[in-house]
Amino acid sequence: MHRRDEGGTVRSVKRALAIVELLGEHRELGLEELHYLTGLPKATVSRLLHTLLEQGWLYRGLCDRRYRLSSRRLFGDPRQRFSRHLVEQAAPLMQQLSERTGLVADLSFFDGDDLHVMESAIPEVLRKRYPSNRLVIGLQASLFHSAMGKACLGELDSSEVLRLALHHRLSGDELLRIHEQANTQGFGERTEGSWEYAVRLPFLIRAVALPVRSQDRLVGSIALHWPRDTYSVASVQQRHLGSLAETISQLQLSLG
Repeated sequence: MHRRDEGGTVRSVKRALAIVELLGEHRELGLEELHYLTGLPKATVSRLLHTLLEQGWLYRGLCDRRYRLSSRRLFGDPRQRFSRHLVEQAAPLMQQLSERTGLVADLSFFDGDDLHVMESAIPEVLRKRYPSNRLVIGLQASLFHSAMGKACLGELDSSEVLRLALHHRLSGDELLRIHEQANTQGFGERTEGSWEYAVRLPFLIRAVALPVRSQDRLVGSIALHWPRDTYSVASVQQRHLGSLAETISQLQLSLG
């Protein structure tokens, strides 16, 4: 009996390592893909994934429900490790913020040149209206139009804003105007009538965002957004901007 148990344990380890290797190769995979690539029964893959999650080997996306190696298990690119660490620390806070406000919470990572959408938390009350929101994960958000981009621009000095304008072939004067507006408002506000992603929602939205810093360095931003037909920017600013600021404060403490 002991021998059979030992053999089963070794087999489970091999199967778990196969999943880890696949995620290292593909960066992110869903349950169906792992079931297909490993050739294992879906129930077996699900049990192994649950164990790997419990042991801190994996992170499962809030929005797309795909599995990725956790930041502690990534080697090589320190920027990639930090962006994954940012997501892991932000996710539970964003989920609480989203349910508390009834609004969608998005997280971006700023790599110095571009803004990347890393995670999205959708409250239960809006889930049916956002069936495709998972598709924005991994996309770049506009520094020019998105609330997250404007929140980041407001944190930079003028010379850095002009460098970004040159890098993105945008008007330096226009980016400086956005930079000044974000500074004056104290938050980034989405440009109405434009769309910042390749994936479009079937309705218009509004959004506000605040920057995220780690060790005095700008690392990204968190936005709250909602269907335009529900609230004005002023009402969300009054009711929920404080909650957003508190969430970011908690996140910055956890990034330490």
